Amino acid sequence: MVKLQSISTKIIISFLAVVVSTLLVTALAFYPLLIEVLEKRAEVGLEKQAWEIAHAILSRQSGLSANREYDFPLTIILLGRSVESDFLWLDPQDKISFSSKPELFSSGLSLSQLAVKIREGKTFDRNKSNVFKSESYLATEVPIRSSAGLEGTVMTFIALSTLHALYWEMLLLFFGCFLVALLVALIIAFFLIRYLVKPLKRLEEYAKAVGNRQFDIRLETKSDNELSQLAATFNQMADQLKSHDEGMRRFFRNASHEMKTPLMSINGYAEGIRDGIFTGPEMENAIEIIHKESFRMRNLVENMIDISILEQPHKIYFLPHDLYYIIKECRRTVGGYAMEKKIEILSLVQKDTWVSGDWDQLCSLLINLLSNGIRHAKSFVKVESQTIDSKNKLLITVHDDGAGFNTEDLNHAFEYFYTGVNGGSGLGLPIVKKIVTEHNGQVRIYNSSQGGAIVEVVLWAAKGVG
Repeated sequence: MVKLQSISTKIIISFLAVVVSTLLVTALAFYPLLIEVLEKRAEVGLEKQAWEIAHAILSRQSGLSANREYDFPLTIILLGRSVESDFLWLDPQDKISFSSKPELFSSGLSLSQLAVKIREGKTFDRNKSNVFKSESYLATEVPIRSSAGLEGTVMTFIALSTLHALYWEMLLLFFGCFLVALLVALIIAFFLIRYLVKPLKRLEEYAKAVGNRQFDIRLETKSDNELSQLAATFNQMADQLKSHDEGMRRFFRNASHEMKTPLMSINGYAEGIRDGIFTGPEMENAIEIIHKESFRMRNLVENMIDISILEQPHKIYFLPHDLYYIIKECRRTVGGYAMEKKIEILSLVQKDTWVSGDWDQLCSLLINLLSNGIRHAKSFVKVESQTIDSKNKLLITVHDDGAGFNTEDLNHAFEYFYTGVNGGSGLGLPIVKKIVTEHNGQVRIYNSSQGGAIVEVVLWAAKGVG
């Protein structure tokens, strides 16, 4: 059963609609044009025939007999075809001397006595060629002039019904040729549609395979047309989906591993307290470990929530914010952690240091950088800023006096769940990288020549408000 909603069916129906409408418009426009052309050609042919008959009459001054009627031309040429016409030889008093059809136009009758009117009372000059058109006939009349003067006229005529019949024959021939051409065009369209739909079918099968997570299948791109470009885009999409799928698998695998460790620790110490294994100072130590591990789990879950939000399509509102107040807010957030680790947070950022971005994401970015710095620092974490690129961009530097990055850290620090020496959840710097990318910025890490680790973030600067 033909699917009416398929692309090939729609193409064929559209093609037929265009062809049929074109045919109707052509037929409507062709009718008056062809009729006019036929009449003009008939006038020329009738006039030529009339002059030939007039010349033949003058050359036979002895008179005409019935057995000589076919000596006169009785056809004209229209559109390459011989078409029968008739003629009348009229004397100067408009009486019929001879005709091609004596049974209809008897000799001796006056032209005005005929039942069929050929010359509709139109004024004319007998001394030159004249054209007449009545309801039934198209006629021309030329004079028969000898040295003795005007000896009569010759009128050649053709029935309009003959012209109309010829028109319909030509129109049917045209329609026949058109239908043959249409049939050939449909055959060509059929194979052309199959040629066009075949790669679309492959794309459909490929999309189903990708939907079933079969990312290693590839579409062939033999040419450089639009379909090949689409196939190349699909292949690129499959590569990105494969990378994303592998990343998500690795993410969940690492997440389950990272959550399993503190859960097992909490569960073990909780069971020991319940069973009375830990008492006195050991119980206090167990409770402290449970507190730290639960805090670690909370940070891990919060970071995972942040990543899930950043991975989803979301709207970022790029507004001007004073970096001074963002850092002030972040220092309050991580202040307790810094006091616990006995780390001083130094901010050299001045007021009216404007940055363009989303407040919540910028806070998350700096909280992660400060937390990482506090975790590895010996005594301080320092935040600085300066404008670069003709004051169009803002360079933010977070520096700690810890051991710095090792080679492994420099290569893998932005990967999910990578934890170096004394590392946290392994999600802090990947979150930083994600936020900076969404803000069309850059981030890099390196070691200071005076010791410690440095993280540089470049964001777009903004004009101040107020």
